[in-house]
Formats: sequence, C-alpha cells, structure tokens
Amino acid sequence: MLSPAAHAQQPYPHKPITLIVPFGPGGTSDIMARFMQQPLGEILGVPVVVDNKAGAGGAIGMTALKNAAPDGYTIGLSVIGPQMLQPALRNTGYTADGFEPICGTYDVPLMLMVKPDSKFKQLSDVIAAAKAQPGQLTYGSSGTGTVLHLSMAMLLDQAKTDGLHVPYKSSGEMITGLLGQQIALFAETPTISTQYKLRGLAVLAKERLPAYPDVPTSAEGGLPLQASVWGGFIAPKGLPAAVRQKLEAACEKAAHSAAYQQKAEQVNTPLVYRNSKDYGAFVQAEQERYTQLIKTLGLAEKQ
Repeated sequence: MLSPAAHAQQPYPHKPITLIVPFGPGGTSDIMARFMQQPLGEILGVPVVVDNKAGAGGAIGMTALKNAAPDGYTIGLSVIGPQMLQPALRNTGYTADGFEPICGTYDVPLMLMVKPDSKFKQLSDVIAAAKAQPGQLTYGSSGTGTVLHLSMAMLLDQAKTDGLHVPYKSSGEMITGLLGQQIALFAETPTISTQYKLRGLAVLAKERLPAYPDVPTSAEGGLPLQASVWGGFIAPKGLPAAVRQKLEAACEKAAHSAAYQQKAEQVNTPLVYRNSKDYGAFVQAEQERYTQLIKTLGLAEKQ
C-alpha cells in the first residue's frame, strides 16, 4: 500500500530520461544532441536516451514532445527548423513558444559560400550581380522555407534586390548543384566550406569566426545580417518549476563541460549557452523575425 506513495515521493530524476531528436541519426542536430547525452546523464545521475523521430521537417518529433507528459522524463532537442519555421509555414498543431525552454547550447552562424573558381570574390560582387540582373542570381537551399533559404532571402532583401531560389531536397544535393554550376552560391554552416573546399564570402554574424578568421562578416560588406542554425533543449508545457530548474542547472554544467566543448570544437560548432529565460526570449525574437519574413515572401500555407 505504501509503494505508490513512496514512488511518487522519489526525487527527480529516478529513471531514464528520453531525449527526442526531431531528425534522423547523423545530422548536425543529432550529433549535437549526442555530444550532450553523456555529460547530461552523468550530472543528472540517470541515463539520457536519444530517440530519433524524423519526418515532416521535424514536426513529427515536435508533436511527440508536445504530447508527452510534462514530468521531465521526456525532453526534446530544440532546433530552429522544427520548432520555429515549420509552425510559421503551415499548421503543425504546435507553436514555437508552445514548449518550456530549458537552455540553449549552440548557435552556428551561416556562411555565404561559392566554388573556389567563382567570379564572386566578396559579398559586394554578389550584390552587384544581383542588382545588374534582378531575379537572375541563382542560389540554392535544402528546401523552401528552410533557414538556408530564408537567410539568402533576407540578405537579398536587405540589399534591395532579388535572386532565383533553387530548392533541393537536401544540403548534399545543393552542394552537388553548386559544383555542377546549376547554382552560383548558397548559405550553409561553415563546416561545409571546409569539407568541400568551398570559398567563404561572408559570415552572417556580428563577428568573424575564430575558425575562419579570413572570412569577413556580412556587416563588413554593408549588410548587417545575422542568421544561424541554433539548438538547445525544451520540454512539454506544464513542466514543474523545480524540475525545470534541475534540468537547466544540469544543462548549464553539461554545456560547459570539457567533454562537450572539446567535441563541439572538433566539428567547428560555436557554443553559445543561454539559460531558460534568455533562450525563451531568443526563440521568441527569432519567431517574430522569421514569421514576418515568411509572410512577406508568401511562403505560409493558407489555413
């Protein structure tokens, strides 16, 4: 008779925690989640089990998280695309702010890049070409409405010009398109430029990246644009405050652990820690910015 009450009084956490990743194994999001998996579990004292739930641009995994019990035993990887862009594009059954923020752990600025033998040597060359032939500059993305697409759209909008968007099914196909001269340029995470020996023209960030000191910021080229692929951890709405605080404290320790930072450095991923309050405010600001852009571009599905 006493066991149910004793079970209810057990301190959190007392059993494994499921971490939902809204993409399949192997991508940047999955890699960053697994980098945090071990230190987070060690700090909390229970196993953290990654559960990849891919599909529908990440909406399947986010929906599963939304419908999970808000008890701290199911948390999710927060990623710009599934959490914020998908709800702005279509009816997903959830909203970007429909989750409890726990912490932000990484923020990777995008980089504008071209083939090594491209005629574009700097950002101003790209803008000049776009203005000379409006709507003719070809740029790729990993799909309509992705952050890769929207970052280029914002850049050209700031420059008061336009280009021709060529969407691909994946970044891999987009890279093939660039190398095959089907497109002239694209914005992606800096690691891609190193992996495929592409030339970086501009980083869409406030400051130059330490790993790429020779690549100027877009602001240096006259366009103070910021766009990045960011991530962190969230939980279903209704998470008890004490549980959220324990998760946030563990996340902060894990994010600053040597194990996590060394692994992130190996893949040139800039780490930016944001606590629960700051991460929630950051997501809200990003939501407002991109939702307005999606409306301006007419990308949102009619409800």
